[in-house]
Amino acid sequence: MKLLKKHKDMFIYIFTLIFSILFLLIGYTSNKSDLNIFEEQTSYRAKVISVEEIKEDQIDYGYEMMTTKSIRFIAQIKNYDSDNDKVEAYQFIDEAVGINPKQIEAGDDILISLLSSRENVEKNVWTFMEYYRTDSVIIIAALFFLLLILLCKRKGINTIISLTITCFSIFFIFVPSILNGKNIYISSITICIFIILSSMLIINGAHKKTLCAIVGNLGGLAAAGILSYVISKMLNLTGMIDQDSIFLFMANTENPINLKAILWSSIVIGSLGAIMDISMSIASAINELSENIENKSYKVFLKSGLNIGQDSIGTMTNTLVLAYIGSSLSIVLLMVLYNNDFLQLINLEMIVFEILQAIIGSMGILLAIPVTSIFSAYIFSKY
Repeated sequence: MKLLKKHKDMFIYIFTLIFSILFLLIGYTSNKSDLNIFEEQTSYRAKVISVEEIKEDQIDYGYEMMTTKSIRFIAQIKNYDSDNDKVEAYQFIDEAVGINPKQIEAGDDILISLLSSRENVEKNVWTFMEYYRTDSVIIIAALFFLLLILLCKRKGINTIISLTITCFSIFFIFVPSILNGKNIYISSITICIFIILSSMLIINGAHKKTLCAIVGNLGGLAAAGILSYVISKMLNLTGMIDQDSIFLFMANTENPINLKAILWSSIVIGSLGAIMDISMSIASAINELSENIENKSYKVFLKSGLNIGQDSIGTMTNTLVLAYIGSSLSIVLLMVLYNNDFLQLINLEMIVFEILQAIIGSMGILLAIPVTSIFSAYIFSKY
């Protein structure tokens, strides 16, 4: 019996992986197109060999004289198809910008690109773009994955696989589908359901607790989606919350992106992680309870699930609120600094959107608790 169950679990695990890969391939192929509306610009990794000259110029901005520094250096390009991989390049540091990258030094790993010269726009020169940080990011990610595997073993490996599938589905299917003019509401719902099913089945396997968590997820997600749509209508939100929204809207004036749908999608997808967390916690706890008590009563399971949810809702809500405040702290500080009218400030669409994200996400969590508890209590008491 145990052997049969093990084979069944392995079959569902492999089937989920194959289905996820096919979903990603088909989704990527169907949404693949040239989405870049700007002229292509290629950056190359390079190592600074030597700094040749540092030149400073004073520029009169009318209200103040400011310094512009030009650093000429020699760099060796590491991924450039040319026999002469050593080139002369420039870094420009403008005092008017306020915060500039660190002045380059010999041995620095950087990115450079061919851009129009400041002195002659018809002439292209190699220009410093950014410091190369990819290797450091890979090392940090590898350390995180290693800790996951050491502490969680097989579930850690499954978590990495699930996280990879989630990231691929967002960046290679969901984002291109929006830019290609697909219905944002349908794309968001499809991706959210796919993430829920693939993550739950890969991490936890095909068990009763997984089914209960999936149902709770779908219930909480549906609640967040409906509430987000209704409240956005009530508050007359346009989706034009910041400069990024303006640039996105102007990217395709003939067929502009639906910013209201983007706003809705941001709220729903942003709340998905916390809803998945609370649903799985309740389903897993009731599963453990069912394996350790003889009286498998619906009322006992339901009460336990609701109590667990009540204990978790405070920290889950704090998690969402703090995450949104942290991600938009610079914007909030800027708005408070330049706006003394508190009434106007709290009615700005940008601020209202941040508040809505936290509130609707928390309401999604709150409504996922009874859905997961009721369904889990029924499943574990009957089967």
